[in-house]
Amino acid sequence: MRMHLFVSWAITAVLLLSAGAAWAQGEFREFPEFRYSSGLPGGGWGVTPDGVPGFEGAMLLNVPVAYTPHRGVMVGFSSGSYDSSPELEFGGSGSNGTAWIALGLGRPGHGLYLCEMPTANNFDDSFGEPVQNAQQQLLPETRRQPAVAVGMQDIFENRSRYIGAPQDLHNTDSAYVVATRQFGDDERPVYVTLGWGWGRFNSTAIGGVSWRAAKQLTVMAEYDGFNPNAGVAFDLSPYLVDNTILFAGMIDLERALIGVSYVYSDLNL
Repeated sequence: MRMHLFVSWAITAVLLLSAGAAWAQGEFREFPEFRYSSGLPGGGWGVTPDGVPGFEGAMLLNVPVAYTPHRGVMVGFSSGSYDSSPELEFGGSGSNGTAWIALGLGRPGHGLYLCEMPTANNFDDSFGEPVQNAQQQLLPETRRQPAVAVGMQDIFENRSRYIGAPQDLHNTDSAYVVATRQFGDDERPVYVTLGWGWGRFNSTAIGGVSWRAAKQLTVMAEYDGFNPNAGVAFDLSPYLVDNTILFAGMIDLERALIGVSYVYSDLNL
């Protein structure tokens, strides 16, 4: 219990301290469309060890979790700011937007995730070139092993890797492998994700921790290969339709992110 309280206080303190530092910044130069929210499993919505999407389960911001939906439709939108002031815009001079619509297929423990992800940057494009993401779970979680999945972001290299790079210099397909495991009890579980990613994940180790701090609250911390990020998510189901999730975070602990996602998980394909 003391560990849970410490984790909660630590992440809350990071968010509050970061919110106090509101200085203007430019856009990330490398992989600018992929540095705020991932459009991958667990990115602003949860996935249970059984592969059911919703508020429950492992949840992060930019690091994919290995639990992979085997059913359901996921839609959402997020807006990242270049400083600590939240911006509710898809694109423009000070914000970077990301949207996604995704589908879960397959069977429990071996889900297949397919995602269409429109992006925008600071070039005043309302909807940038969409990218396509996919993830396949290879192993289910058991008492002896974590769940393991492989995936790729921007499969067809639709976006430029660098701001100002020639349009034909994309090189943004980003493969990764991740493992996720649940610790603690089912009421207040802690989910730990570790992996390795290339491209957008900076060809290095990635990972994150999410903790179900309360019935309607999840707190998260992660390292996405470039930056440390921290966030919180709130279950809005009691006030809106089921599986509506509001999430917020600090990217690189200094850029505000706010988003909303909706999951229809009753679809059984």
